Amino acid sequence: MVQKPFDVVIVGGGTAGCVLANRLTADGNTRVLLLEAGRPDYWWDLPIQLPIAMGMPVGDKHHDWLYESEPEPGLQNRRLHHPRGKGIGGSSAINGMMYQRGHPTDFDRWGVESGTPEWDYAHCLPYFRRLENCLSDVDESVRGRGGPHTLQRGPAEGPIFEAFLSAAEQAGHKLLPDLNGTEQEGFAPLDQGVRRGRRESAARSYLGPARKRPNLEVRSRTMVTRLHVEGGRVVGVRYRQGTGGDTVVPAREVILCAGAIGSPQLLQLSGIGAARELEALGLRVVHDLPGVGESLQDHLAVHLQHLCREPVSMAPIRRKVHWPRVVAEALLFGRGPGSRNPMQAGGFARSGPEESHPDLMYLLAPLAMNSTEQSVPLDEHGYQLHVGVMRSQARGSVKITSRDPARHPAILLNFLTEPEDRRRWVEAVRIGRELLAQPALQHLDGGERIPGPEVRSDNEVISWVTRTAKVGLHLACSARMGTDDGAVVDPSTLRVRGLDGLRIVDAAVMPSLTNANTYGPVMMLAEKAADMILGNTALAPEYPGTAPGRLTVAGPDAVRRPAGTGRAPA
Repeated sequence: MVQKPFDVVIVGGGTAGCVLANRLTADGNTRVLLLEAGRPDYWWDLPIQLPIAMGMPVGDKHHDWLYESEPEPGLQNRRLHHPRGKGIGGSSAINGMMYQRGHPTDFDRWGVESGTPEWDYAHCLPYFRRLENCLSDVDESVRGRGGPHTLQRGPAEGPIFEAFLSAAEQAGHKLLPDLNGTEQEGFAPLDQGVRRGRRESAARSYLGPARKRPNLEVRSRTMVTRLHVEGGRVVGVRYRQGTGGDTVVPAREVILCAGAIGSPQLLQLSGIGAARELEALGLRVVHDLPGVGESLQDHLAVHLQHLCREPVSMAPIRRKVHWPRVVAEALLFGRGPGSRNPMQAGGFARSGPEESHPDLMYLLAPLAMNSTEQSVPLDEHGYQLHVGVMRSQARGSVKITSRDPARHPAILLNFLTEPEDRRRWVEAVRIGRELLAQPALQHLDGGERIPGPEVRSDNEVISWVTRTAKVGLHLACSARMGTDDGAVVDPSTLRVRGLDGLRIVDAAVMPSLTNANTYGPVMMLAEKAADMILGNTALAPEYPGTAPGRLTVAGPDAVRRPAGTGRAPA
């Protein structure tokens, strides 16, 4: 069956797809169809709506695609679970809601790696500010107010947080007013995407306000099976709903927003990728593009866990008798422990003096969570430090192994296969332990539970990391932008190189992984892409202390709109 054509078909209703659905339909003249393979974002679905329930959708087949890696050679051949949001809002509906831009140097590096200064920090900063609605006290020369996405600073209140921030200072780290401000190296309370006690997913902040527009149609539980290509141009998509046959939707432009796994998977299923690999699966090669599915990156993380001598942790929240009050306080009044991710304070540090900027992330929770290594009784008080290495030499891949679109691709990250990564991990654990050993925390410290006193030498630390580390939910770079032979998209347009009518706008196009969680950078990227697609004038580069402006960069690849089309409101 062939349906009436749309101006734009967006494949994937995750973070980037929600941003684009809002921005591209604001003029009222552009007909947009948003297709999402997962479920709707029901208002009553507490696992995705209630911040404290953030762990519930991860690993649940209704909310998580349940991707699993190939055996990781650097992690004792373990297969890792890669959580990906299965529904409207994508991974912004199941992540930890912690909003982090990354370090300015990350984006200056993007400017070099992509081959154009349009992706450096000065050009990205105004788009970060445009998306933000910061409710906390911030420096408005670098932070935004009044944007679609509401951000609240974690209160980080109570004896454990107070002692931790003092300990950070005692360990020689700076205390900062804002980790998303002019400095990233240091410690502070954290920004979280929450509003009135509920998760501020991209579905809530961007898609919700646009859903009543007559020129936007949203279809969930709709799996796109392949791109429809004619004469070197993508002219539509094929999709499947339920047990029915494929439906063809023509489009003037198709935008892939299916994420770092889904976007390269769909390209490969459509015959776009490394010719030799596609031919081996019996696929007709439409466009030989070897970089598709390569350069995959993610962060890796472990937890240092301590028992707490005093009954001041969040342990009581785990008792079901308290849940009705916790839920009611969060949803009715927007307050209480249910209204936030427990990890409300943290910071960034360098693994060594040779590093030009931070490469380690630390997040504290006043709660000892269950671990695969050893479980803490529900009534036992404790706290734990999330430890992540933000820069790695590891590069992996996403490769289809079947022509069946419902079959998951092979995912490999190659974590901890490089000597430099092992050095960073030894330092990451050492610095984390040093933080938790400061005098400010001594009156609370009931001893290290994980990894425990038996893990001390460098070799023991590496062995523990390879045995227990988990992924950071930050997959990226598998269809990266650039001008070299391995690049997949043109950085000036985000069009797939060598094809017309097709763009990719999601974490897959990042040239390299940012020094932070990725949902904030993905929203920024989609905001910037919307101006490219609409042919709007781009926001002018900004430098802290200067007035923002606008700079015309629309080129011949822009999708032209009727006169008077301007920047879309939130």
